[in-house]
Amino acid sequence: MIEINWNPVSHLGPIPVNWYGITLALGFLVGGWLVRRWAPKYQVPRESVEGVFLWIIVGSVIGARVYYVVQNDFRSYVHEPWRIVAVWEGGLAFFGGLFGGIIAGYLYTRRANLKFSRVADLFAPAIPIGAAIGRISCGLAGMDYGTPTRLPWGVVYKNPNSYAPLDGIPRHPDQFYELLGDLLIASVLIKLQVKLPAGGLFLLYLILFSLLRFFIFFVRGNVDPVAFGLKNAQLTALAILMVAVPLLISTLSSKRRNTQEA
Repeated sequence: MIEINWNPVSHLGPIPVNWYGITLALGFLVGGWLVRRWAPKYQVPRESVEGVFLWIIVGSVIGARVYYVVQNDFRSYVHEPWRIVAVWEGGLAFFGGLFGGIIAGYLYTRRANLKFSRVADLFAPAIPIGAAIGRISCGLAGMDYGTPTRLPWGVVYKNPNSYAPLDGIPRHPDQFYELLGDLLIASVLIKLQVKLPAGGLFLLYLILFSLLRFFIFFVRGNVDPVAFGLKNAQLTALAILMVAVPLLISTLSSKRRNTQEA
């Protein structure tokens, strides 16, 4: 059993310290630095990277918040609409951020006359790295806590300000499972950079991450099943797989046919 006594509501003197916001910002900064470094591999101008990155940040935050609000006690947000923008309280859903970022990135590439599939491939390995950094504060603060477990690495949250139940029950450290899964996905994608046809790397990311989320949510304890014994994120993951898997197969098959004809 591992005890975590991390206070998510810290202060530096009179100044409040939002660790969730800090790791979220750090994830974006590291991801942006990596994308700028990799841009020449994908023949994407570095000056364009900064523009698309800014659009993706805005789209990701909006999408993540909207997805979360719709899923979680939507009526209370309707009665208190000012709470919708209170992202500092937590409440950002990753799939919503992913969809928002994709839409924003697509709109920017159309505006800047860039090839969306190439830009998506450029960002693909950076997304799980940034997400892994964001998971650090989630795990320490008890956000997205896991289901009870008897495994020796089960975590018990002790701090009164923790987001997890203070019941002394060891729980799956599902946030750190996802952190490790993100890093594994990133390592696979980095090895395959520019080795797949345009759009293939991003589609592979969608597939691997959806599989990771589907299985991790069996031990995610702060959300309830909504249909067929599955949770919202699992149903979303299945929907993504139904689209991304055929698209990746088609993309790879098209490249194979073109190679044979050449």
